[in-house]
Amino acid sequence: MNFAKRNNKSIVDFLFILALFGAFAITALFVVLFGARIYNSTVSNMNTNYEKRTAMSYLTEKIRSHDYTGGADVADLKSLREDGDHSVLKLYQDMGGKRYVTYLFVHEGYLKEFTADEAYDFDYSSGTPILAIKDFSVRKESDGLYFFNITDTNDENTQFFVALYSGTDGDGDE
Repeated sequence: MNFAKRNNKSIVDFLFILALFGAFAITALFVVLFGARIYNSTVSNMNTNYEKRTAMSYLTEKIRSHDYTGGADVADLKSLREDGDHSVLKLYQDMGGKRYVTYLFVHEGYLKEFTADEAYDFDYSSGTPILAIKDFSVRKESDGLYFFNITDTNDENTQFFVALYSGTDGDGDE
């Protein structure tokens, strides 16, 4: 009889330890799953912020590096796509007696940059891919103030203004 009580007690002890281990394993699994979800969300947010901030910083620095009379202009040029004109930021610089234009535009999912002699006919297929974005537009709001609208790869819009500091309008009109 004493042996039967001892056997029941050891089975109950074993089941209690097994249940405790199972609860621990399930809790550990949930912690790992929640951690993975939080990690994925954090990485996604970091990538989105990277795209936005990099595009904003790049465009701001490019236009400010051409902050002088005749240094910047906006043009609407025909796209190879059927959806009409697309705005292009044109940045001018003189080197060695020649005038060069740097075009900033979006084509095939990338913000692209292309520098050529001013006489060169612009072509959307030219240019170096800078950053993956879906769409880009720029317009001149007033003298020395430019409005940018960028759509990133997650379809999120970022809109911002860039002001030129030199006191000129940036397109040669004094």
